[in-house]
Amino acid sequence: MKTLSGGCACGEVRYECTEKPLLQFICHCRDCQHSGGSAFMAFVFVPRDRLTYLSGNLHHYDVSAESGRLLRRQFCGSCGSPVSAHWPAAPLVELLTSASLDDQRLFTPTHELWMSRAEPWHPVHPDTLKLPHGPDEQLVRATLRAHFAARQQP
Repeated sequence: MKTLSGGCACGEVRYECTEKPLLQFICHCRDCQHSGGSAFMAFVFVPRDRLTYLSGNLHHYDVSAESGRLLRRQFCGSCGSPVSAHWPAAPLVELLTSASLDDQRLFTPTHELWMSRAEPWHPVHPDTLKLPHGPDEQLVRATLRAHFAARQQP
């Protein structure tokens, strides 16, 4: 895989990831709607140990997500563009916003979360698995556990 790269709108924040996305999803929760200024936000999950921020300063704010877990949303301190998010209690992954990717054609969503909050006027992606609430244990968290367990094998 070629390096996954991206950054903010003004170009101050730049990142590279040397591993392909683990999951790709669209989230319709109310917090993602507020944070993205739209009907949803789209993310790719990447391993944090394969992600390098090359330049710029990320600012952050913490929110209590609809799941009840603390979520840290990160954005460019100069232009305010949302760049990434992560759960401080889950330090192995970072969620990069699809809008921050240099090549957004790489975004191929697999799941749509919080469909119970989706706006009825916005069409949904026809090829995603739709979940009424947050990440499903088997489909999301189990995928991440399996990935990191496989990396630890000799």
